[in-house]
Amino acid sequence: MISEYSDKYIDRGFLMLAPDGAAIPRAFRRVRDDEDQHFHLLGQMQRLRGKIYLQDGAISESQLDSQGRHRDDDDPQSWHLLRMRPDGSVSGCARILVHSESVAYPQLRVASSALAKCKTWGRSLQSSMETEIRRARQSGKALVEPGGWALAEDLRGSTEALSIVVGALAWAQLVGGCVGFMTATVRHGSSSILRRLGGSPVNLDGRPAPAYFDPAYGCDMELLRFDSNALNPRFGGALENMRQLLMGTPVIATGTPAYANVPGITALPAYGPMPAIRVAA
Repeated sequence: MISEYSDKYIDRGFLMLAPDGAAIPRAFRRVRDDEDQHFHLLGQMQRLRGKIYLQDGAISESQLDSQGRHRDDDDPQSWHLLRMRPDGSVSGCARILVHSESVAYPQLRVASSALAKCKTWGRSLQSSMETEIRRARQSGKALVEPGGWALAEDLRGSTEALSIVVGALAWAQLVGGCVGFMTATVRHGSSSILRRLGGSPVNLDGRPAPAYFDPAYGCDMELLRFDSNALNPRFGGALENMRQLLMGTPVIATGTPAYANVPGITALPAYGPMPAIRVAA
């Protein structure tokens, strides 16, 4: 199914799926309308996510469909960054949900988190998020919620996990800058990696949001905030390299793509090579 994309960009490992009706930044140079391919790759990604989440105990088998797919209601409205193997199969993924300017707090994914339902922190979280929504509107930045991270078991403990996270943050820079909120698992060091890249706990009444146990996923989580144009400068070189890679990475859309001009991409800073970082197995 993917042979038509098996060129130098596939060898370098990424594909992107655009959501239905998305305005695609002109920074992405290789956009193709291919509904069948989009459906096929989305299903591959959902099966990988389902397999990994089930192995980790984050979901039960009843949450998978008859084909083993972990289907999320936000998948059709989200961008998906896929890490590809040379044979065209999906080995890793991240979901990036972009909210409209009119988004309200109850529409955020974080509003349904265990932290949001907490009697101690729930009201503070809502107040903080409503402030963030106003600030994003005033600054012209998009508000996004990355998530849906999954990586094939044989690639854990490598730099693959880091490359997917860096890819999601570089994507946020290419679309003009974003403020994002992520519920990240402590398992496998995911939240630790995100904090080293520049994520920080959400501020709740002058205090950092605490780590919390989420019964929906059966693990400890952290709620982190990031600004895509104010990340850890130690990783500036990695982000610059990833931005250049993503601009030439195939983007598969459904329907005739609409394009958006995004200013300021070339003004982003670049620093030295990426420092070493330990990725938990």
